Amino acid sequence: DRSSNPDEISKYSDAPLEYLEDENATRGPEDPFHILLLDTTFQKSDRVTISYVSGSLQYVLGMPDEEATELTIMCADNGMSCLGTWERQECLRLGKQLQIRDCVVRVVPFCKGGARGWQAKSGAGDSGAIDVPFSSGWE
Repeated sequence: DRSSNPDEISKYSDAPLEYLEDENATRGPEDPFHILLLDTTFQKSDRVTISYVSGSLQYVLGMPDEEATELTIMCADNGMSCLGTWERQECLRLGKQLQIRDCVVRVVPFCKGGARGWQAKSGAGDSGAIDVPFSSGWE
């Protein structure tokens, strides 16, 4: 059952959100994670088009139009695309919002190379975006 509390993380339609979740793994809420968009997104319905998914990425993630379209096409052509890097809790929150919009996404642990320039929103640190320099402490 889904919670009515927007801050509570829960599955939507029993769709898995995290890949290879290991019960013994320690995952802190502030650990960096990526959101992956999967090509099965486009098999859900005829209304789920490149334009629709791109618009969903722009709305939910605040992603610029050009990049949203590029990553959506990359996903459709190559099977998946990495949408960006955030703290784990933020990834789960955003992933849930994308799932509600019929996007098939997965949250996976951080690896180098996933940071996006548009994620660096404000210096206030309230965007949830992770500033990941090339050589970070998460190596």
